[in-house]
Amino acid sequence: MTQEQAIDWLQQVGGELYRSRHTDPGSSAWVAVVRTPWQGARRGKLIIALGATLQEAAAAAEHQWQQVWRDLSGAPS
Repeated sequence: MTQEQAIDWLQQVGGELYRSRHTDPGSSAWVAVVRTPWQGARRGKLIIALGATLQEAAAAAEHQWQQVWRDLSGAPS
């Protein structure tokens, strides 16, 4: 996943992206926050995914989001 793809996907699902404010270059982390898909009256929940890069955080969130989507749609994993 490229940086552009990560940002595009987060925008598509209404996600947010945060970066820690550590001054140490190697100690910062990225956090992607997205709501799970809704189905009928079932409310979504939050997915919070961490990564060393923007792409890692977004990819981890997308993986979890896709799993929830498969579970809701009854598709095999």
